[in-house]
Amino acid sequence: MKKLVTLLALTTVFSSQASLQGQLALQGVVTKKLSIEVTANPVASSLDLVQSQSNLLVGSVREKSNSNTGYKVKVASSNLGKLVRGGGTESINYSLKYDGNAVDLSTVAGQTFNNAGAQVVNTVKDVTISYTGTPEESLVEGTYSDTVTFDISAI
Repeated sequence: MKKLVTLLALTTVFSSQASLQGQLALQGVVTKKLSIEVTANPVASSLDLVQSQSNLLVGSVREKSNSNTGYKVKVASSNLGKLVRGGGTESINYSLKYDGNAVDLSTVAGQTFNNAGAQVVNTVKDVTISYTGTPEESLVEGTYSDTVTFDISAI
């Protein structure tokens, strides 16, 4: 009986020593979020092609990212920087700036702007265009248009 009491006492000592410390692991996961929102100003769909324009504000782009590697925005033009008459081949050249930076629209690949590094971004950037006006009697009647695409992706 004395051995049983001693064994119980030793078991109690070891049990109480083992419960003096414990750990609780806490963890959360934030998933990658990238988005881009393009907003056209009303003037974008009613350009006065007779009047020359310089840095005409035609829209804005909201970039959002929480990527830990940064992100890039690709800007490309369907008509390679030309407003082309629907149903025809006549065109008017224009230049575009994104956040004040000239964009090379002359290739299908367009131009890419990098924003490297881990950071949270929620910013709006202006889109402006410039072109030389052409008298109406020098243009074939019709609607002249182009589509500019903005793509966002992680680096």
